[in-house]
Amino acid sequence: MMGFKKQLRQELQQDAPFTNDLKQRLLQTKPTPKKQNWQVLSVSVAVCCLIGMLLIAQFAPQKSVLTASESETLLPLLDDVTGLEVIEPSYARLLGEQWMLESLPMVIDKDAPITYGDYVAYYTPGGIIVSTVLGLANDSVTMDEGQITVNGTVLKVRGLGEKLTEMNKRDPFLNPYYFQEHGVTFSSFANETIKAAKDELLVYQNVEQHQLLKINEGQLAGKVTAIQASDELALTLTAEEQAVFEAFKIDHDLERLRHISPVVIAKMYLLSEIEMDFPTYEALFTTAQSSEIFEVKAYYEKTKALHQQLFTPELNRILIATYFNGLQEGEFEQDTDTEGWVMFTGENGLPAGVGMAKNEQGIWQPSFVSLFIPTPK
Repeated sequence: MMGFKKQLRQELQQDAPFTNDLKQRLLQTKPTPKKQNWQVLSVSVAVCCLIGMLLIAQFAPQKSVLTASESETLLPLLDDVTGLEVIEPSYARLLGEQWMLESLPMVIDKDAPITYGDYVAYYTPGGIIVSTVLGLANDSVTMDEGQITVNGTVLKVRGLGEKLTEMNKRDPFLNPYYFQEHGVTFSSFANETIKAAKDELLVYQNVEQHQLLKINEGQLAGKVTAIQASDELALTLTAEEQAVFEAFKIDHDLERLRHISPVVIAKMYLLSEIEMDFPTYEALFTTAQSSEIFEVKAYYEKTKALHQQLFTPELNRILIATYFNGLQEGEFEQDTDTEGWVMFTGENGLPAGVGMAKNEQGIWQPSFVSLFIPTPK
């Protein structure tokens, strides 16, 4: 047998029809196969799969709503809105840090893209409403004790995130719905799951409950991109009144206000808030006692830390100019021996009033806080 193989090899080397290249390949000795270590191979394959999965998770596009934080950018405050479309919403439900701007005119962009946490304006039979977007087209959104989940993922924009309990729903730092009710009453949650169609959005609504509301694309007026806000303040003091005010800032002696009119005292109160002079602001608040005054003061105490953290002199000036400019021409109307109102016409042409109370010294003091929008008498 060995002799035959040797002879065949010699013939192949001499046979003309075979090219040298083909001959060499035919003459190559077949390597001896090695035994495979299947345990090592299995571990290697598993490691490769794990690395691949990690790379896919890291670099693949994410659809997690946790990345929607870019929508939390504060809306700019614009005085000049020339060439922009401005609306005056009938009502606005602004979850997040700019809740206090809910009654100001707003700039909208009809073509701007919309994502979670954005504020959108939409048409209703009662006028234009502005609210916070909680779900996009085809999303399944759940509200559960204030926690919003989108397709099973917790939505963390505009202060949303954790479920609310009896312990934290009265904390304005933890409850994003707090200022929708001015921290006075606390509505229940609908605790529902709603699926949006391909041409729908889900927004926040608060009528009798905190709940989700479907709106369709045909209702959309646009995305809110800015707030129209003028800080042209019409509250002024005479030189004599200013001198009394400056002296009061130093010693907070209420006797200095004995012969000052309730209208002027109300103006001093608001001006001290603009200046963020909270000791003076608090010293001017009434020392009279009643259940209504207790409630207003308790509300102020609960919100004071957040008020001092989020508000600025510029923002205070804008809000007070918006809500109280008409107070400059206000008139005091006394209802009882110890209660009265400074009545005025707001810049919107509607009547408004702020409460005043007479303390035990017989001096009139404000019995309101400006976090409450003035209401007609």
